[in-house]
Amino acid sequence: MSKVALITGSGRGIGKAVALELARDGFSLVLNVKKNVEEGLETLKQINDVSEGILVQADVGSSEGAQKVVNQTIQRFGSLNALVNNAGLGIAKPLLETEEALWDKQVAVNLKSAYLCMRLAIPYMVKAGEGRVVNISSVAGIHGLANLAAYSAAKAGVIGLTKSVAAELSGSGITVNAVAAGLVKTKMGDSLLKFIGADDDAWAKNNTLTQKLVQPEEVAALVRYLVSDEAKNVTGQVFVIDSGSSVSPAKKFLEH
Repeated sequence: MSKVALITGSGRGIGKAVALELARDGFSLVLNVKKNVEEGLETLKQINDVSEGILVQADVGSSEGAQKVVNQTIQRFGSLNALVNNAGLGIAKPLLETEEALWDKQVAVNLKSAYLCMRLAIPYMVKAGEGRVVNISSVAGIHGLANLAAYSAAKAGVIGLTKSVAAELSGSGITVNAVAAGLVKTKMGDSLLKFIGADDDAWAKNNTLTQKLVQPEEVAALVRYLVSDEAKNVTGQVFVIDSGSSVSPAKKFLEH
């Protein structure tokens, strides 16, 4: 019987890439979208070419939505081996222009959804005696990003949550890790570049070490490792994949 992975926010971008990667690796998939059902169905079609899966429309930033997606996972497949908390939202605004509703929305999508899905999914992993949780964070959660205060705060929370729960699950056979992505070639990444008025090549050349943007498939390959048996002793860690952007000042340190 194949293993089962639930991936939130998996209609496009990183979530879609992770879903396709795990499907090719033999997982059965539970996809999730909040609004863009057409994108979810297109991803599901591609999943079903190599494995089997279902699509659950739900807002995992709410208790009802998180419960719905976990319940349907168990109803359809009877187990849950891997949870990838990928649902995310980043809207660039200075802190003083960030209304409370926008703050709450970004915290709910990026952080609360991970808490809710973990709280609901982990009991099934405990019962099975093993499981994998991967939380998609961001370099914004490590060093912060101007005009992304809510997003940065939420992604920092994801890192703290990851480490705390990994410690709580010591000896359970369940690992919990985070992936801190830099600027990835996705719709969200494109919108951030548009916000600062830069194009892909120029930004990558000036702000990374590899001079290339991270592709969603590269993040997916890292997630595939973290949910594999080979990663059974990797837990409580944060893996940065950002083309070297977070350390790029080192390159320029001795330049005139």
